[in-house]
This record gives sequence, C-alpha cells and structure tokens, in this order.
Amino acid sequence: MRERKEVCGFIFRNLHHKGVVYSVRNTEGRTVAHSNSILIRNAKFVVQEGGRERVRREKKKFVHAGVRGEVVLDPIEAANIIKLMDQSKTAYYNPYKTDHFVDKDNNKVDKADYVLLTSDGDKAKVIYLAI
Repeated sequence: MRERKEVCGFIFRNLHHKGVVYSVRNTEGRTVAHSNSILIRNAKFVVQEGGRERVRREKKKFVHAGVRGEVVLDPIEAANIIKLMDQSKTAYYNPYKTDHFVDKDNNKVDKADYVLLTSDGDKAKVIYLAI
C-alpha cells in the first residue's frame, strides 16, 4: 500500500467559478484540487502586497490572498477538529478595507492551528481555530 503524502500549498478562493469554490495550488505552483470547503492545518494567512495594490489601483479582482498550510485529508482528524469549531472565530479580508486578514474586532490574523474555508450562501467564510 502506498503512503499518502500531505497536500501542502496555497489555498485561495477561485475567482473563475460561480459561487464559492476554493483551489489548492501545491508547492510547485500547480492547481491540484477544487472544493467548496477545505480544512487546513498549520495555517498562515497570506496577502501579497503587490497584488493588493494592483486590486486597489485597477479596481479588478486578482488572486493575491489566501492561506498556506497542509490540507487535512484524514477524515477522522477532520471530524475531531470540526467538533471543536464552537471555539472558533471568523476572519475576513477585503483589499479595499484592510491590508491583511482580520477578525470581527479588526485584529490582524496571521496564523491558526486550523482554518476552515467554506461558504455562507454565496459569500466566502473563513473560520479559524487556535488550539
């Protein structure tokens, strides 16, 4: 039996799909998966400054923000973490209002033990958990 490797990379909201779809770009820069919800371990929130400035300047959407980390593939680990989500907080990023990901109190969010990227209707939802 072949051992399954962890999928590590950059996870971002895909702007080319209708609704809320996230894409996973591996460390080689290749998009390897799409999903409506993704659970990420050892997460770091990333905003590329040049991309943010381009969005503000051109008033167009460009992928320049997301989460780096390990996609949780183990269903048992995912189920255990989802049970803890009642202790979680939400974050958001809007390039016209903030320079980085922030929580509801406008505190900067840099990293988290786990991040769940999902949707709330047609809006992206970022839920993070620091254990």
